[in-house]
Amino acid sequence: MAIRFYLDNRPNKVGEHPIRVSMCVKGTKLISTIGHSVTPEVWADETIIKAKYTNSKGTSGKQINADIMRLKAHFSEYEINLTDRPAKMELQLLLTASLKRDSAINISGKTTVLFKHLDRFISEESLAGQWAYSTIRCWNTFRGHLAKFNPFITYDCFDEDGINQFLAFLRYEQKLTEKTVKKIYTHLKWFLGWAIRKRLCKETTINVYRPKFKVLEKPVIFLTKEELLKLYHFPIPPRGTVVNLRDFEGRRYTKTVKCREALIKTRDLFCFCAFTSLRYSDMAKVRRTDINDNYLYVTTQKTNDRIPIDLNAFAKEIIEKYKNRKFPEGLALPVISNQRMNRHLKELCELCGFNEPISRVYFRSGQRICETHAKWELIGTHAGRRTFICFALSSGIPPQVVMKWTGHSDYKTMRPYIDVAAKTKSEAMKVFEEAMMR
Repeated sequence: MAIRFYLDNRPNKVGEHPIRVSMCVKGTKLISTIGHSVTPEVWADETIIKAKYTNSKGTSGKQINADIMRLKAHFSEYEINLTDRPAKMELQLLLTASLKRDSAINISGKTTVLFKHLDRFISEESLAGQWAYSTIRCWNTFRGHLAKFNPFITYDCFDEDGINQFLAFLRYEQKLTEKTVKKIYTHLKWFLGWAIRKRLCKETTINVYRPKFKVLEKPVIFLTKEELLKLYHFPIPPRGTVVNLRDFEGRRYTKTVKCREALIKTRDLFCFCAFTSLRYSDMAKVRRTDINDNYLYVTTQKTNDRIPIDLNAFAKEIIEKYKNRKFPEGLALPVISNQRMNRHLKELCELCGFNEPISRVYFRSGQRICETHAKWELIGTHAGRRTFICFALSSGIPPQVVMKWTGHSDYKTMRPYIDVAAKTKSEAMKVFEEAMMR
């Protein structure tokens, strides 16, 4: 088995570089982080070389080295006992399990019963529901919040007072936004409901208690028809070009183009999502064999639905552009990571001048916070899918037809887009009225 540890080229906010692991087990490759970040000067030959080093999170170099050795030993033993080639998801699950921190321990050094049950819950539900790696990471984060709240916690703690104390801890000590607190509470309710059904938990307050959450709907970030076409046809300047720009308050500033090729790929991938309604996860898996005449057949990663999508002229043009280029695993497009694409997309939209001010209001630690950003700062890969939906609805295409393309199963998830489309139609009618009265 080939396994290698190295530092990510990009530092985090405190200047440390995440440690990444690259492994190949019987032909299946996996690249991921291991949850530790260090400064480059203490790293050499896959080891922390500086004695008594401690990173910004308080983890010692000795502990980091021990984790690296443990991962090497764990996967070496795993491959020895392996008969068939593993799936990538299986490796991800094993890595996630291996990286769990034993932060929830009692005085005798053993994991408390509740945390043992939580690990069992994650293991069972992830296999039954075929969770994505990102979902498992969310649950491991939830586990960490519980451990910080009370490493010796038991089921009896989750009466009404205990639930309120946990929510107060998340709000005022962890300083999480109200939306995040609500999401963690949903996780808690799911886990305790499972434990109650399994007759592991006798405290049933969670089934009847209804705490209040101040969660406001975020603005739906999407591109207008004019913005999408501008982005699609935008002539990206060569690398090193200095571009003069203005922020949403009219102040001038300059920006230097860093990587033209990456920006071109990002533009094509984002526009393909906007012309087909695909999520990034589905766009990144489109193979040439999925394209048949005027249709694209996609099995969505989120819902596992097989959806036929009509290809319009714009989507066909992007596919045609890359038809003579070969990509790994028969992919039809030059896929880059979601993180890189998000970063390049913001730069691209900044160059296009998408600086409309957008305000977001949310609650954190009981305080109402209002932030205003330029539109390009809030653009992400999922805005492509939103752009398709909002434009389709505002163009008069019935919601049930749009849902056939997007794979939405009910109107609840479509409601924010329907509201935006209704608002767009109202604004268009005002423009029509003003033009008629001139």
